[in-house]
Amino acid sequence: MDVQYTAVRIGTAVRERTVVANAYVTDAHVVNLHTCRGIMKYLTKKRWANTRAGEGGAQAAEWGKALRAYREQLETLRGRFPDPVFAFFDRADIHDGELLHLNIRDGSRPAALEQLPRPWIVPGDHPVRAELAILDTYDRQIWGLRYGAIRRILVDFPSNKPLFYQDGEGFGDVACHELSDCGEGFFRHEILFATGATLLVEFKDIEVHSRLRRADGVAS
Repeated sequence: MDVQYTAVRIGTAVRERTVVANAYVTDAHVVNLHTCRGIMKYLTKKRWANTRAGEGGAQAAEWGKALRAYREQLETLRGRFPDPVFAFFDRADIHDGELLHLNIRDGSRPAALEQLPRPWIVPGDHPVRAELAILDTYDRQIWGLRYGAIRRILVDFPSNKPLFYQDGEGFGDVACHELSDCGEGFFRHEILFATGATLLVEFKDIEVHSRLRRADGVAS
């Protein structure tokens, strides 16, 4: 069974499990790539690497403290998303999960390729969209996330500071992820992978889908 929920901006109107929101941003947002690395505030790459290294109880205690602080921060966002969408960030077990795909669409074209050309305009509604799918820890459930109205997206692979990575590998297992409010009506979702690679998306709109993987390996 494929269940779909949509959660987005503040000021929402619900219709058949779809949340539609009204909000906009007018200021341009310029990003320096070097300032965007290591955005994760709580479950940082350094803390996670220290915990994996197993150097002693101090690292585990620090990770536990950071995780509790993140959970407190996450709880403040509960009312900003419909319950089924927030449940993904709150309870979905994707640690050691697998990134299946990541697709990015610009959305700036004034007309589809099969249509006659139209004058180009400067879009102001953040037309970039992205979609990813992650297989959960138990290889049973596939989570699909669709981000809309994207202000920033960064893929840092294998990163300038890789962790458990050997040349030629992929992203590796999911280590952890964070959801936060980054202002002006945008949210930030960042995923850290075991290799040290990171994926960061700042968005206004998000859809969360869930479907079971059949025993034969095909999504149901």
